[in-house]
Amino acid sequence: MSAIVINNLSKRQGKQEVLSDLNLEVLDGEIFSLLGLKNSGKTTLARILMGYLKSNKNNVKIYDMDSFKESKEIKEITSFVPEDTLLNSNAKCSSILKKTLNAHNLQNTEDIDNICDYFNFDYSFRISDLEPRELKLFAIINAFITKPRLLILDNPCTNLNRGDIDKLFSYVKNLNETEGLTVFILTDSLKEARKYSTRIAYLHDGKIADVEYNNISASGDKVLRIKEYRGNLNYFTSIGARVIKDADEETILYYDKSLPELSKVIYEETLNNYILEDATLEDKISAYYSGDNLSTRAPKKEPQVNKEKLETKTLTETLLNDSVEKPDQNISLDEESTTSINTENTDFTLGEDKKDKIHNTQTNLFVDEPVVEEKDIENSTDVNSSIDASEKELLDSSSQENKETFDDLNKDLDDSSQETKTYTNILSSDNVDYAKNDSTDTPNKDKGGQK
Repeated sequence: MSAIVINNLSKRQGKQEVLSDLNLEVLDGEIFSLLGLKNSGKTTLARILMGYLKSNKNNVKIYDMDSFKESKEIKEITSFVPEDTLLNSNAKCSSILKKTLNAHNLQNTEDIDNICDYFNFDYSFRISDLEPRELKLFAIINAFITKPRLLILDNPCTNLNRGDIDKLFSYVKNLNETEGLTVFILTDSLKEARKYSTRIAYLHDGKIADVEYNNISASGDKVLRIKEYRGNLNYFTSIGARVIKDADEETILYYDKSLPELSKVIYEETLNNYILEDATLEDKISAYYSGDNLSTRAPKKEPQVNKEKLETKTLTETLLNDSVEKPDQNISLDEESTTSINTENTDFTLGEDKKDKIHNTQTNLFVDEPVVEEKDIENSTDVNSSIDASEKELLDSSSQENKETFDDLNKDLDDSSQETKTYTNILSSDNVDYAKNDSTDTPNKDKGGQK
């Protein structure tokens, strides 16, 4: 049997549509939590259920009774704890509790004493003397003393401390198990809903975004906050994590799967500056039901290109091209300068590829780790081979020219030596002839002198 049935319910407040074609069913005997952020329409729905407000379109059935037309009959079996309690400030707490019993044709005041003792509440005070926490406890006690079939709690944790909350839900759980109490909780506390509910629904944009059975996972609802993460988010999304925020300064991920899997990825990514904490309802709404959470992420900064380095790269490429295309020019590239050029060019190229491949989360596609392509290595090797061939050709050309010059010089020297030898022979011949003449003339003179 259904305790609450809502079909295509709509409610406007002025021009704002608070609830839009809302559909929901709460079964008899279950603890059902409706989770919604502030101003999502939870209180409006609770007031419609109790007949305090009328919907603009369709209505609600509570145990097959119209919530607006049969609100009196519904109030006899239903108790309501509002988020904010408004009561006559001069009235005594004990007086109001007794009037509540009389309205439900109940006379046993022992239940009042028992429940007040359980919550450590003194009902002798006036409403004006109560603090916000005590006023909330009073509203809870006033709801329990009527022994309802259906209990509606609107943000029950407001103004209560941790001890009060634990006592409240322990009491609710006990009544659910022993007396079959149906509980409908409207709250923004994901933790309490996870802890005590049978099923959970999410109210977003005036509609029920999803209804799920509360099978508590190994990790619960967690949020991983990473400072200045530059890795590949696909490692996290592949194990079920959802991106809430992805900006340069911080990356936020929602995770509700197995903690060992998450720990493994954190270890493999060698994360140091991160925080793992319990998720809030806002985190889960952003992760699952905010359809624009991916498009509103802060854009990644483009890689900063060093203009001076770019100019150096361009000049280097020009020199390399000239040396390859024109090997006959007198260009000399030593081994050290060639190594410097290749290293700088490689660093510049990998810098851009590494940024794009590692941190490309806009497409949410699996991307491999950046590697140096074999084609790039072959191209680099071809350039180096061309440079080495060019240098060798230049050196061979220079050696050939030197050899030819040396041969010409030797030939000139040989020619010069030949001429010198010929000239020497001529001189030697003249000297011999002159000597002959002298030897011939000398006897004649002697003879003539004798004469």
